[in-house]
Amino acid sequence: MASLLGCLELVHKSPMRQRYRINSATPFSWTLLQEQLQHHLEGLPLRWRLNRNATSVVLWYQPPGDGHRDGQQTAPSTLRQGVQALLAALNGCGAQPPEAAPIQIHTRGPGSTLLAPLHWLLNGLSAGVSLILLASASALLLLGIVGMMLPLSPGSLVVLLAYSLVELALWLRRPFMDAVSTMG
Repeated sequence: MASLLGCLELVHKSPMRQRYRINSATPFSWTLLQEQLQHHLEGLPLRWRLNRNATSVVLWYQPPGDGHRDGQQTAPSTLRQGVQALLAALNGCGAQPPEAAPIQIHTRGPGSTLLAPLHWLLNGLSAGVSLILLASASALLLLGIVGMMLPLSPGSLVVLLAYSLVELALWLRRPFMDAVSTMG
């Protein structure tokens, strides 16, 4: 029964409701699954719905109408029982989990260990130069704002120069940031 857990993919979960997508390597009868679920979920305060087009099943907890407000406390354990009943129903239908898909693990090549210190050095230099450019752009921006208020001063040109320094700082950092995003 534990191997059938590979047939279920949790799509959505809330405290009182769970939706599972059913992935089976072998085709099975949805009518038989419906009958098996009726049999296995009998006596549990659970409602369920099959969606053949989405190949999913929804289980939700419906507290008994005895006036007790204990739904939030008992719903998780009841939903766990419902999942076990769903697995038993899938077992009764002859569902089989799909083959495990291989996962690619990206590692650095053998030549990258030789270039790693150079990469770190260039990364540090790029970060330092970018910070200096950003500090200069901040100072130029302040001067440009003051220059825009004064008559006959090139304030807008100084603000444009500050903008170009920020763009240059980002351009210097882009190769190193792209390398980090492709590693993860």
